[in-house]
Amino acid sequence: MAAYNAQDSYQGSYRAGTITMTVLGVLFVILRFLARWKKSLKPGLDDFFIVLALFPLLALVGLMLSLTNYGMGLHSQVLPLANIIMIAKLLLIFEIMYVTTVATTKISILLMYCRIFPTREIRIASLVLGGMTLSWLVAIILVSVFQCNPIPRAWDTRIPGKCINLKGMFIGNAVPNILTDILILSLPVKVVWGLHASLTHRLSVIGIFLLGSFVVFTSAYRFATIFGFDPTDIAWTLGRSCTWCVVESSTGIISACMPTLRPLFMIFSSKFSSRSGTRSRTTDLDQSKGYELDNSALRPANEPRNKTRTQLEVSHADDGSEDEVPLNSIRVQQYMTWQESRGDSFRGYK
Repeated sequence: MAAYNAQDSYQGSYRAGTITMTVLGVLFVILRFLARWKKSLKPGLDDFFIVLALFPLLALVGLMLSLTNYGMGLHSQVLPLANIIMIAKLLLIFEIMYVTTVATTKISILLMYCRIFPTREIRIASLVLGGMTLSWLVAIILVSVFQCNPIPRAWDTRIPGKCINLKGMFIGNAVPNILTDILILSLPVKVVWGLHASLTHRLSVIGIFLLGSFVVFTSAYRFATIFGFDPTDIAWTLGRSCTWCVVESSTGIISACMPTLRPLFMIFSSKFSSRSGTRSRTTDLDQSKGYELDNSALRPANEPRNKTRTQLEVSHADDGSEDEVPLNSIRVQQYMTWQESRGDSFRGYK
């Protein structure tokens, strides 16, 4: 067994990281509903699921703080056996709350995609990814509960029986989780790329959805911490991984909320705003050089030149899209009315 310092402790950093990320996750959910209120929109099914994800997240935080109080962040060798047993019991519940939070958040994101992109392709892909997520959730819960035979051996190794390889279970948990994260984040890219819009606008919309890509990095880092797990020093070697479970769960919720916050961003910046309105200009061609038109080529040579009054009206008609992302500006239609009056005659084009 490697030498250790009995004074080593990460309990303070684990508590601080856990509380900070949880506060951020809750804050982004509040901002999400504030954005919906700003647009006078009723909450959708995806909004209810993101609220639902907060309940296991808060339970996860409570469990993490309890684990820390029992000695998580210290070496197991300095803890009494009762604390080690309690940590093992709490870890079983912790794993269930973690996967429940992650799965519920992913379902919320998929429901948001179905609302924003009501296409058959997105619905089928969301259904497949949702099925994969729920299957992953059920599988991890069953493996966590029945990791040992008998079940109590999971927290008390003095009981005779057998257990599965915990490190292998953690890796089996993380790999499908990261893969579905990547697939879900990349799902809207193809749809947005196929829209009839400028390259800059399509990239800006894709960028909005990819703002949540940092959840993939948190998942990958948590996955890396698993390889340091040592069953003989569970309180020390699982502390960082458990903390990053909370970080990943919170960043997942933040990622789910980011694309919905555009109405709030518009308060501070007009960068992604979709503008609608009507510009009307009436000019006298004899007085305005900026809009003077020489139409001699369109008239017979013997036709006298008359004063021409030109009215140019351009109207951007938004289709009333309720999407938080600037997809409505892609669907803006432009109408131009050109009226020209010459004496008693009138010609109009539309």
